[in-house]
Amino acid sequence: MRLKNYMEAFTIASFAELPWTGSTLDAEALLEAAQDPMAVLNFGRCYIKSYLARRIQECGLVKRGTFILSSGKRSDVYVDMRKLWSFPKLARLAALLMSALIRSKVEYATIVGVATGGIPLAAHLSVTLGWPMGYARPKRKEHGQMRLVEGVEPGQKVVVVDDVTTTGGSLAKTIDALRDFGAEPVLAAALLDREEGSVEEIEKRGVEFIRLLTLNQVLRGLRCE
Repeated sequence: MRLKNYMEAFTIASFAELPWTGSTLDAEALLEAAQDPMAVLNFGRCYIKSYLARRIQECGLVKRGTFILSSGKRSDVYVDMRKLWSFPKLARLAALLMSALIRSKVEYATIVGVATGGIPLAAHLSVTLGWPMGYARPKRKEHGQMRLVEGVEPGQKVVVVDDVTTTGGSLAKTIDALRDFGAEPVLAAALLDREEGSVEEIEKRGVEFIRLLTLNQVLRGLRCE
C-alpha cells in the first residue's frame, strides 16, 4: 500500500476517533468504507457505521426464511454474523467501530467472548484495543481444571461480548457465570441487537448494555444527519 493511501486512512481513523492496529488491512478497510471524504468529514464515525450496516446486507449475511433462534424464538430473518469473518476488511471495520464504543465506556478490562459467535469478535477486539481476552464455554469443562470461563482470573474487570443477541440470554448467562467465578462484569456489548429484550435482561443485573447496530438499522439503513 502506498504511503499516501496509508496516511489518508490514518487521517480517517483519527477524525472518526477509531482505534486501529496500524495494519495494512485496517487502512484498506477504512479507505474502502470512506469513498466519499466529505461524508466522513461531515458525519465521521456514523458514516462508516452506516457503510457497515449496508454491507452486512450486501454480503449476504441477512437471510430470509423460517428460522429458530438460539433464544428459541421463531423469525423470518436470520443474521448469519459468523459469516462476517469471511470478509476480513468488513470484520476489521466492525472491530474498529465496536472498540471505539467499548473504549468510550471502559478504561481497561478483559474482553470475554460468548461461545461461539462472540469468540472471534473478542479476538478482534483484543488485538485492536490491546486488552487481554478470554471466553465462556457453553457448559463446564469435564476434565482438567473443569472451568466454565477461560482467560479470566477472580477480581478482574470484564467486558462480555457477543456477535448477535436477541433476548440477551447468552450474555446474561455469561455475566452470571463470571460473577460466580469471582470476576467483575462491567459492560456487555453486542455487534448486533435484535431488540427483543436484551437491554432489560442484562441491565436488571446491574450491567450496562451497548450495541453497535440494531437489526432495524441493518434492514432499513442507518441515516447520519
